[in-house]
Amino acid sequence: MAPKKIIIDTDPGIDDILALLLALSAQSEEVELLLISLTFGNIEVRSCLRNAVSMFHILEREMQWRREQGRPEGFGALRACRPVVAVGAEDPLEDQKMLADYFHGTDGLGGIHASHPHFTPKETWEHMFDPSADPTVIEPVRTGDSAHQSFIASKRPAHQEILRVLRENDPDTVTLVAVGPLTNLALASAEDPETFLRVKEVAYLPAMNLGLFLD
Repeated sequence: MAPKKIIIDTDPGIDDILALLLALSAQSEEVELLLISLTFGNIEVRSCLRNAVSMFHILEREMQWRREQGRPEGFGALRACRPVVAVGAEDPLEDQKMLADYFHGTDGLGGIHASHPHFTPKETWEHMFDPSADPTVIEPVRTGDSAHQSFIASKRPAHQEILRVLRENDPDTVTLVAVGPLTNLALASAEDPETFLRVKEVAYLPAMNLGLFLD
C-alpha cells in the first residue's frame, strides 16, 4: 500500500515537535511527509522556524550516532523523503494575535535554546529562507557538521508551498494535517481555490493525536 502523503501545518513548540518526530520516525511505507508549513501560534513564527531547524539538527546527530554504533538509523520516513520547510503566517488575518510564551517560554520549548545552546544550530541557515532571494529556488540545508541533508528550505511563503505540493500530486492524494492556527490554509484557499480543492482531506487535530491519524 502506498504511504500516506501529508503536509503538516504547525507552530512547533513542545507538543508539535513531538508530533513531527512521530511522523518522521514512521516507516517509509507508512508516511511521506512532503511539507512542513510553519505558522505563528503559541510563539512567533521565526521561533517556530528555529525550533524546526533545531529538531533536524538533533536528528542528524542522532542518526549519525546510530550509524557509528552499528545500530539501525530509524526515522525511515525522513530518510525516504526530505520534507520542504516553509515559513508562513506571522499574524492572524483579523483580530489580535494571542501568544502563549508566558507558559511555553519565549522559544516554545521552555527556554531550551538559552539553557542548552549546544542543541541549537548556528544561524548560518537563516538566509536559505530569505524571501528576497530567488523564491523559485529551494535548497537542501546542512544544519550541523553531518553531511546528512535532512530537509529542504523554501523561500516561498508556506501557503504557496501548500499549493505547489497540491499541484504536483494527483488530486485526492495529499492530506493537510493542521495542528496550529489555520491561517496558512486560509491564505492558500483564498489564493487558488481550485488547486486547494485537490486536497484529499484536512485533518485538524491536537498535535498529540497525530499518532491516531497515522495508524
